[in-house]
Amino acid sequence: MKHSSTPPDDSNDWESDAVWSLLKQAPAPAASARFADETVRLSRLTGVQPPWWQRLFTPAPLAGFAAATAAIAIAVISFSDTAQKQATEVATASNTIEEIAETEMLLAAVDHLDEFSDKELASLIGF
Repeated sequence: MKHSSTPPDDSNDWESDAVWSLLKQAPAPAASARFADETVRLSRLTGVQPPWWQRLFTPAPLAGFAAATAAIAIAVISFSDTAQKQATEVATASNTIEEIAETEMLLAAVDHLDEFSDKELASLIGF
């Protein structure tokens, strides 16, 4: 058996190598009498993989799907709580700003009482 590549040292030939000599002396492997039966048995045990759509409904993907759904639900709940808190803070801040504006209007009205009619003063006070 000839090899196309040459060894790094030209003094040695690949075919005269000790490993090749041992390989030439080794007996050729033979298939056992039950080789065909064992091959068929192994192929039956291995089986055919179910289609991808059937594998979606196996327990392992269902567990992953359930975990992903739970994570999404937790995220949505936490973001909705945050949004509600922010909406409450905005409403509180707008109420505070309105109260400050009303107080400033009342203070300005006190400085110039004679410029306002009774109806305007009553509407400022809130009666």
